[in-house]
Amino acid sequence: MKLLVIDDEKDILILIKKALSSDYEVTTVHRPFEEIPESLADYDLLITDVMMPGEDGYSLLSRIRDKTDAPIIFLSAKALEEDVIYGLSIGADDYIRKPFAIAELRARVAAHIRRDKRDHSACIKDGNISIYPDSRLVQVDGKELSLTKSEFDIAMLLIRNKGQVFSKEQIYEKIYGFDKDGDESAVTEHIKNLRRKLSGAGSVIETVWGIGYRWKKEA
Repeated sequence: MKLLVIDDEKDILILIKKALSSDYEVTTVHRPFEEIPESLADYDLLITDVMMPGEDGYSLLSRIRDKTDAPIIFLSAKALEEDVIYGLSIGADDYIRKPFAIAELRARVAAHIRRDKRDHSACIKDGNISIYPDSRLVQVDGKELSLTKSEFDIAMLLIRNKGQVFSKEQIYEKIYGFDKDGDESAVTEHIKNLRRKLSGAGSVIETVWGIGYRWKKEA
């Protein structure tokens, strides 16, 4: 598995490479505007800082998101909820706040990699929605939707458990594999994006007030 890590702080790059290189082939980039590899499709996961000179992580993501379908994790000292929400809304799959624990970084990377290697079943249909787990393709009325990996996995969790209510913390733990409090702002933003993208199929994701979310059962 190949990872690409982008940060303007060389000490951070050294730290991350040392932490992850026993399990993955890690390539580091110090100057993103000049050094981003031509073929991003070669990488199974990308990690990028947000605050960098020349080109920040948000601009970088906008430039490369259509060149790779690999999970992209933001790593940033910008820890306000609105920063997290914005990062997720433009196509990131996860957001880790600096300073971070090495164990948490390893766990999040492993969770994203593990999700991509799972065995999947054939097409799942619900009304005019078709989901193809093998190719991670979602269609509404035959039209393909563009979902991030986190959005896709939340949709799979909910549709495979129709009618079951999941709290934000449960969704976070099941998707990312952590035995800890979930990042509620991340889950809320992913659900909001999913609802918008699935709007052509009606209100398939329901809010159960005070508890969480569920995929609507057929009437």
